Amino acid sequence: MKTWPHPLRLRGLFAAMLGLCLAGPSVLVADDMTTNAPQSLWERDTLTGGWGEVRSRWSEKGFDFGLEYTGEFLANVQGGVKRGGLYQQLLKTLLDFDLEKTSGWKGAHIHASSLWLWGTRPDDIAGLTGSEFFDPSNISGYDTYRLYELWLEQSFWDEKFSVQAGQIAVDEEFICSDYAGIFLCGTHGWPAFMSATIPNGGPAYPVAGTGVRFLLKPNDRLDLMAAVTDGDVRDQSTKNRHGTHFGFDGGEGVFTIFEAAWHVNQRKGDQGLPGTYKLGGWYHSGHFDDLRYDTQGVSLEDDGTLSGLASNSTPASHNGNGGIYFDASRMIWRKRADADEGLGVYCRIAPWLPRDRNPLNFCAACGLNYKGLLRGRGEDIFGVGIGYARVSEGRRSAQRDANQIAAAGGTPNNLQPGPVPDYEMDLEATYQINLAPWWSVQPDFQYISHPGDSSAIKDAIVVGVRTQISF
Repeated sequence: MKTWPHPLRLRGLFAAMLGLCLAGPSVLVADDMTTNAPQSLWERDTLTGGWGEVRSRWSEKGFDFGLEYTGEFLANVQGGVKRGGLYQQLLKTLLDFDLEKTSGWKGAHIHASSLWLWGTRPDDIAGLTGSEFFDPSNISGYDTYRLYELWLEQSFWDEKFSVQAGQIAVDEEFICSDYAGIFLCGTHGWPAFMSATIPNGGPAYPVAGTGVRFLLKPNDRLDLMAAVTDGDVRDQSTKNRHGTHFGFDGGEGVFTIFEAAWHVNQRKGDQGLPGTYKLGGWYHSGHFDDLRYDTQGVSLEDDGTLSGLASNSTPASHNGNGGIYFDASRMIWRKRADADEGLGVYCRIAPWLPRDRNPLNFCAACGLNYKGLLRGRGEDIFGVGIGYARVSEGRRSAQRDANQIAAAGGTPNNLQPGPVPDYEMDLEATYQINLAPWWSVQPDFQYISHPGDSSAIKDAIVVGVRTQISF
């Protein structure tokens, strides 16, 4: 018997989390003792250190290099489609060139990165659980070596305005929260209300898109960002395996996103607890199929049983798609006024999406994380997060049509008779053990309710561990 609260009651939970972000106390401080340990291998920023000062000399000349490894074992141990586990790995390479240092080009910067993914199977962890909107792993992707980002950024007016152009991963800057990065479930990064509604998931991990990003900082509290990218980054397993699809294809539409971020208590000398509040929106200019009706206004499932007129199997088309979102993150308690140890909260809500062309029309994710929960483990982070996606009415109605047709003795055109989809939800608890600045180990637990967005699949339990190493 399920013990989840009714989905409507979850709105109260998300509202409470949002309230903590918006109305967190100004200052809450507890005393703590700290000690300064001598430098050692375990305090390096990277495993390989400074390469005998080679790294610092290269950095002074404008060249920085990074190599990050992520490996994880996740297993579906109960419910879902079937039990099983897999070990998947990601190696990310980063190159940065400060052109002002290298060539005197003031305010210019080149960034390049690549991804090497391996270990994922066709029945990856999302496939094992049956999850549609909430992938339990935020590193899942098609096994390949792929160019990720490649862009040039030019800054103006003492870095108050910048333009970035090239291959851009929008999720590197947009819809980001300081307190969401700890979680493994994908929706806490590039959220389900984006990945499930934009062709091939949009310009975000693991495939970037050709585009331009603009950033304006009128003052040290307000950031205004906007980006325009190709509307379809192509399928990562076929047409864009290696991240080398460049340019815009007008036939697929254009994706645009904008965001305003307000930062509180983050200026030098501010005494209150820090927080960031973001309001954003997005629009895609492409064409989107109706989820229920064909071009005649007949249900796509109708074989003639419902209306006496069989569907022509061509979905009605809608011009454009879009939505708005709100993201808030705030520290609500800390041990000392000059430390980052303490309790933080974030909440992200997309309250509206067109319900006739999107598989979901409401999505929310919230999380709490505590840095330094255990005594003597000041860098460790404990987190609890929840994600909720409500299935849109268009999709629900299509399933009702299929059920009604089957009950009347007909044969639905696309869907099998079954439960009407309602929601999908993921609850996660995780603990990141930071053994060194360059190495972490992170046990993780996830409970997925209604995987596949209905009661047709049993609730799934996923357990596992992730490790990250910076070289």
